Amino acid sequence: MKLTNIYIKIAAIVAVFTFFSCDDDFNTVGSEIIGDVNFEEKQYTSVPIAYSKKFERVRTSNLQADDGFHANLLGVYNDPIYGQSVYGILSQVIPDQFDPSFGDNAVLDSVVLSLPYYSTQTGTESVEIDENTTETRTLYSLDSVYGNQPFNLAVYQSNYFLRDFDPASNERQIYYSNDIETFGDEVLGDGVPLYTNDTFLPSNKEVVLKTEETDTEGNVQTTRTRITPRVRVKFSDDIRDKFKAQFLDKEGSAELSNPNNFRNYFRGIYFKAEPVNGNGNLVYFNISEANITLHYSFDSTDTSDGDGSGDVERDQGDLVLTFSNNIVNDIRTELDPEIAEELKVENQDVVNGEDNLYLKGGDGSYAAIDLFGGTIINENGEEENELDFLKRQDWLINDASLKFYINQDKVTSGDAEPERIYIFNTETGAVLADYGLDVNLRLVNREDPVNSILNHLGRISRDSDEKGEFYRIRLPQHITSLLNDEDAENLTLGVSVSQNVNITTGILSDTPTTQDDVIPTTSIISHEGTILYGNGENVPESKRLKLDIFYTASKDN
Repeated sequence: MKLTNIYIKIAAIVAVFTFFSCDDDFNTVGSEIIGDVNFEEKQYTSVPIAYSKKFERVRTSNLQADDGFHANLLGVYNDPIYGQSVYGILSQVIPDQFDPSFGDNAVLDSVVLSLPYYSTQTGTESVEIDENTTETRTLYSLDSVYGNQPFNLAVYQSNYFLRDFDPASNERQIYYSNDIETFGDEVLGDGVPLYTNDTFLPSNKEVVLKTEETDTEGNVQTTRTRITPRVRVKFSDDIRDKFKAQFLDKEGSAELSNPNNFRNYFRGIYFKAEPVNGNGNLVYFNISEANITLHYSFDSTDTSDGDGSGDVERDQGDLVLTFSNNIVNDIRTELDPEIAEELKVENQDVVNGEDNLYLKGGDGSYAAIDLFGGTIINENGEEENELDFLKRQDWLINDASLKFYINQDKVTSGDAEPERIYIFNTETGAVLADYGLDVNLRLVNREDPVNSILNHLGRISRDSDEKGEFYRIRLPQHITSLLNDEDAENLTLGVSVSQNVNITTGILSDTPTTQDDVIPTTSIISHEGTILYGNGENVPESKRLKLDIFYTASKDN
């Protein structure tokens, strides 16, 4: 085991430390100590052992964002460090009613796909329709769209059955990021796409739906309905006829009678993305509010005269298919060859630690951190386990933090750098105790995750050139609990990128390199990556990963 401290590094703190207003929650020092000449504030610095762990695949079935909606990415993302990732979505659908009755002489008029973006209203503008008419339109900005180059989008009706339960265990079936590519041509159904767009680019324009009705006097009344930005596609007549055969012509059939029969009959929709000239864009879709709607018309008798007779008129009906139950993200990453070689398990020094820590979202990687994995030379000149030594000290912990410097020689700085990183217990996936002490910040900034949990999980710190410089993670409560509990073990911590630090769920990994580790959901739904300095010998001393502990102790200690 590498010696993490050859000598005990204790230095007097000569500056007055000023913390955030909520730091009182972290401070374990009683007010009776302040000003007591028998105590003094000191600092202890430890060098954790840190290395990277690569995911071979990650679970991507039924991922949920903090609001409970499914979290799914679609498109192409070129990471400036790690390479290209292509994301697809395979999802089951369910009708809003079973055993539907479409009415007499039913005709399927249209089939429409609606796939909303995450968007924010930014204002309004007046638009002239004609010489006598102006209308007000709502302006939007799109959230969670990365890149500005088109990609090839194709939508297929899938023939692959996504089962609910694993027959080997009778537990819920789990699907992974590399599963879809093993499903074969069944994912593409009959091979004829429902819709294609060779140059797909998201638009922030609101969608205006126009309907026209003719009144009894023959006047045409036009109504406009405005909805948020989205992919809204009216399928071709050929596809409409296909849906007619699958739905209207199957009225009264067993296939449309209940969820199980329906899911085996109509097995799902696959959204496939492919790069255009090696490029594309990546979109975070609000698939929980997406649907495919069948608009149909049928004969209806006007009985308003009260005698039961009347004219036969045409009426309108809808059958709505929503995306639900099994929703699986497909992630295919072409990892940079040099990084791929670095991340091989045999190339990671888990005993002494590594120079670089590779953090990549999606099916990427995270850093394993062993805070007190080494030995020190204690006050008696003897070699001792560092954690055992620290537990013998009668310290009151004022603060503790890990500072992760970004390797700017390897990272392309700018918007592609993740704003947040996340620390967790790799065995349980749980956040540290310090996370809960930021609860007020979390609740206040729930809709603004970039600015949530800032005291514990510091946002990226940038230099004057806007290059990412470091991240700071404060964990005084975790250190206090570790040192005060005689039975507490030095469990390995994980550090990953984070799309949303308010998401605290984790998913158990089953791949060899991360066996039995719990991977944070917030890392899986992230797409960005970074490279941080570790504790290796080749890291500049000023950038080396360190754990700084600030404490109060008796002068006699």
